[in-house]
Amino acid sequence: MRISDIVRKDLKIILNDKKALATLIIMPIILTTILGLAFSGSFIGSSGNRSRYNIVIVKKYDANEDLKRFREIITDGTIGEKLSIEQKNMILNQVQKLDVEEVFFKQFLGSNELKKFIKYRIEDENTAFKLLKDEKVTAVVILPENFIYDLNISLYTSFRNEVNIKVLGNSKYAFSTQIISEVMNGFADMLSTIIIGKNIFIQTAMEEDVGAKVFEDIDKFIGNMIEDMGKIKANINYLRVEGKEPISSFQYYAVGMAVMFILFASGYGSKALLKEKNNVTYQRMIIAGVSRFKIVVGNFFTIFFLALLQMLIMISYSSIILKVEWGSLLLVVIISLCAIFSVASLGTMIAVMTLKAGNYKIANVFQNIIIQFMALVGGSFVPYDLLPEFIQKLDFLSINGMGLKSYLKVMMGYPVDEIKGHLFSLMISGIIF
Repeated sequence: MRISDIVRKDLKIILNDKKALATLIIMPIILTTILGLAFSGSFIGSSGNRSRYNIVIVKKYDANEDLKRFREIITDGTIGEKLSIEQKNMILNQVQKLDVEEVFFKQFLGSNELKKFIKYRIEDENTAFKLLKDEKVTAVVILPENFIYDLNISLYTSFRNEVNIKVLGNSKYAFSTQIISEVMNGFADMLSTIIIGKNIFIQTAMEEDVGAKVFEDIDKFIGNMIEDMGKIKANINYLRVEGKEPISSFQYYAVGMAVMFILFASGYGSKALLKEKNNVTYQRMIIAGVSRFKIVVGNFFTIFFLALLQMLIMISYSSIILKVEWGSLLLVVIISLCAIFSVASLGTMIAVMTLKAGNYKIANVFQNIIIQFMALVGGSFVPYDLLPEFIQKLDFLSINGMGLKSYLKVMMGYPVDEIKGHLFSLMISGIIF
């Protein structure tokens, strides 16, 4: 019996197994499609990230009540006790003239630059969360209670009330939510600059013994600084770093699922030798004069061609149906062969260990624990950059991780020099196995 006959026999058995076929072929296709759609908003390369961001703003404050409360504390409250009638009038006139709510909605969100990529609407809290849950908006921005009151206290008095603007997003739009969050942080930073500048202005005036005069000019000071907010330009440009292409969610998960599920091919192969022994097929081949070396080599090539079939189907499906760009065909072929060689070698080693042990414990540990561990640290489940740092340091233990990084670099347009280290590691690990 030739090695090719052994491989043909084993592949026929596996491909006639409906459960194996579902796990090795159908499952990665389904998961790639679902995950690619689910996380389309989390990748810069996804088309959804280049459009305008729709956000909902929830106003938890009552503007009229906030203004009324501020007037009361200025005229009759503890702050007003330290001010003259003229100073009180100056502050109240300035508050009336300069509406901080208008500053946020018109001068900030309504600025020419921001409105190019952010479209907002104002809704109540329940409606906002329903829109977010239904994925009809990118994020919900919550302006807290006492928003107007706290801003006016910070701007026009020597006190500073904290204002916390919350940004809530859907996990599908993680990248977009981060942008909205940074925009709101920008508004908070500008307010902090104005407040700090105002405090320095008052402190300097007090030190120069012109405290009474400071309130005559503070309205102009604050007014000028807020006016400058409208002149601040904000823009988001999607740039290719050194001509490299960004990665989309479909690209990432097409690779992630492909390199993870070829590990399951080695999992199936790891039980093959012991199964043949239990079925007496192994003994029959030995009696027929087939050497153990041929049997083991046949097991290696069974896993190799099974994983190769998986990769061909995944690359074809993702390219034709999901429109995934894999990059240089030559480099994709080289990476695939190196990764499959390493996976087949690992599966063969586990198969021999399982045969020697005489039970499936080693193969079961490999299938149920080791493969899952490799998938996790290799970035097949969660993008590598989002993993905790201590997990990222373990990526050298993952065959699929080395393959995933290589494919992604080719997709981004990197040359072979950038992936040769990973290819070398895959080959060496395969030889060792």
